[in-house]
Amino acid sequence: MAKVSFRNVWKKYGDMPAVKDLNIECPDGSFLSILGPSGCGKSSTMRMVAGLEHITAGDILFDEQRINDLAPKDRDVAMVFENYALYPHKSVYENMANPLKLRGQDASRIKERVTAAAKLLEISQLLERRPQELSGGQKQRVAIGRAIVREPKLFLFDEPIAHLDAKLRAHMRGEIKHLQRSLGTTMIYVTHDQLEAMSMADTIAVMHEGELQQLGSPREVYNNPVNAWVAGFVGEPAMNFVDCNVDQRGEKTAFVHPNFNIAVTDEQARILSAQSKQKTVRMGIRPDALAISLDQPAGEHLKGQIYVTELLGGDMIVDVELAGERIRVKTAPEFEGEEGQTCYMTANRDKWHAFSKETGQAFF
Repeated sequence: MAKVSFRNVWKKYGDMPAVKDLNIECPDGSFLSILGPSGCGKSSTMRMVAGLEHITAGDILFDEQRINDLAPKDRDVAMVFENYALYPHKSVYENMANPLKLRGQDASRIKERVTAAAKLLEISQLLERRPQELSGGQKQRVAIGRAIVREPKLFLFDEPIAHLDAKLRAHMRGEIKHLQRSLGTTMIYVTHDQLEAMSMADTIAVMHEGELQQLGSPREVYNNPVNAWVAGFVGEPAMNFVDCNVDQRGEKTAFVHPNFNIAVTDEQARILSAQSKQKTVRMGIRPDALAISLDQPAGEHLKGQIYVTELLGGDMIVDVELAGERIRVKTAPEFEGEEGQTCYMTANRDKWHAFSKETGQAFF
């Protein structure tokens, strides 16, 4: 096991920076997910840790030991790729045993480790098969098993389940999380899928255009995004954004829009008053923090027209038009609203957010 530290790490391809001044601490035995869209620098970060890419500037440390100049074979790191990278002519047993044979381990030790890893991954019955005889999920388990037998200090997972079908991805998420807890080994997991990061990791590093946007627990990143980009990227369905004026009259501060005028909480009013220059903000609210009804409520509310409804089994997503803008509401499947009907929404004001229109930084 190893503590992994990124200290002012840069990666450039020519003059183009792919990773910019990255600083992350990954504690010993923790599960870190590096999350971001294609081209954000997450795979370059992973490859620098593995030794497959040169570090342009800064340092990566394992247990406070600088590893920038160590060869990949000397870093005691095991990597699991998206495409499995199994030898097609070798059996499952031989694929899993291969890294130990290359290290000159004796046959009895190899058998012991491979058998133990296969039992942990529940693939003991597949050891004599070849990769072409396995399903996608079974191949992925073999690739993970090949990494496990090495007993490395650090596991690196590079979008390992990205091309599996939805049901198998959900199953493998649970399996990988359970595996990490069972082994207690430090794991860095790269993904573009926020559901994978949210459901598995202890800590999420959200990256965009080569820069670290936010580092925190899944709950922190979801409930307290530092900017509008993180807020819109993390969460499914995505957060709604509506441009509003901030109206401060006496003791009341409200978000004002052609379709609503809703007072904020006292703490939110205090924060907004400190931003004296901010007369217009981007209000953000997640679909599950809105309640929708066809009957006009007595209190403050938002008014709109139903654009379309989407039934998703145990939930329904309702797209609502608000004066040229569109927001989404997550509600119960029993909701009977139809396209074109007027609807009313109430907001959980403890769960809405305000962002600067100019910088995107969060006020709350």
